[in-house]
Amino acid sequence: MKRLSAVAVLLILASTFSVAADEPKEPVNWCNEKTEWEMSVKFATERVSNGCKSCGKAVFPHLGLGYKILEDVKLSVALDAIAALEENYGRMAPCLGILYAMAEVYTIDAGYTHYFYTSASGDRQKHSNEIYGGIGIDIYLSPSLYAFYDFNNEDFSLEAKVVYEIDLGERLGQGLGMEIDGKIGYETAKKCSGQCIEGEKRNFFFYGAGVDLVYTINDKAKAKAGVAWEGNSAETHSWVNNAHRNFIWVSASVECLF
Repeated sequence: MKRLSAVAVLLILASTFSVAADEPKEPVNWCNEKTEWEMSVKFATERVSNGCKSCGKAVFPHLGLGYKILEDVKLSVALDAIAALEENYGRMAPCLGILYAMAEVYTIDAGYTHYFYTSASGDRQKHSNEIYGGIGIDIYLSPSLYAFYDFNNEDFSLEAKVVYEIDLGERLGQGLGMEIDGKIGYETAKKCSGQCIEGEKRNFFFYGAGVDLVYTINDKAKAKAGVAWEGNSAETHSWVNNAHRNFIWVSASVECLF
């Protein structure tokens, strides 16, 4: 645990003081036009969040609208969903957010998300409310730091992330690139699925990394395929599925703007 704590502190410090450009919260897209739609669909062999597995094979559709209300301020409305292909699990998440680009280097992001669990795999929770806030820095490794708080579960999480981009156009073909990311975070909660956790609070570190091969189709569309790994430091408790486990999965996605 002490080692994980030290790694968390080092990564957060590195994220703050590192010196390429990637937006902090996907998908975030700035444009010259006032209005911009974004759409994506992703397939993954597992759905893992904060080091914990929710379901197996799933599809993740996304639809978002960004509206520039000021030169450096963007209002966003999005709808994300999860549809498990083999299990009784589904979720829809409308989100309202606001982004502020400061000094052409920093992006400050904050918003509210409401989660509807259309089928909860036996969980008693059918909805939850979450607020989030974070900052991304448009420098080397594109560091970002985000905090989330779920009111229904009294759940707080903190996540630091870095992303490294490699242009493979000259070596493998025009439009090809690679994204390598790493993250570490901490989660603590008093409830799980809306129910009080008996005995002790839910608190653990989570960590992960991923590699994606990216093909930029044009300035409005790109496709990704890759592999990711994520794990958690939780002890074995009934409120953590697959506690103290590591997961590896593959995914493919297509993103476009219009």
